[in-house]
Order: sequence, then C-alpha cells, then structure tokens
Amino acid sequence: DIRNLLKWIKQNLLKERPELFLQGESVRPGILVLINEADWELMGELDYKLQDQDNVLFISTLHGG
Repeated sequence: DIRNLLKWIKQNLLKERPELFLQGESVRPGILVLINEADWELMGELDYKLQDQDNVLFISTLHGG
C-alpha cells in the first residue's frame, strides 16, 4: 500500500529533512499525490493497494516567491 511506499521513501531516499515531505505517516499538506493520474484521495489514500504497473507522482504545490 501507499503507506509502505512512503516508509520506504523515507528510509531510502530522504536523507535530509524528511519533514519537508512527510508529516506523521502521510505526505505534508501541499503535496499532491497522483496514482495513475488520479488524485489519491479518490483511490483510498494510504490504504490504496499498489499494483505492478501503477504510476505514483508526488507534486509540491508550494513554492517560493
């Protein structure tokens, strides 16, 4: 599920400041998560069961001015 993917990302990819991406066991507000081009909120969020060909995209909607 997505929950396990986020744990893996934190342990293997986020070497510095994981709090910029994660809040608790989910993504921070302001990060859009798309699963196969659909908002993850429509897919069950953390409980969505990943399939082999799923495409998961994380997009930050926050930026500096």
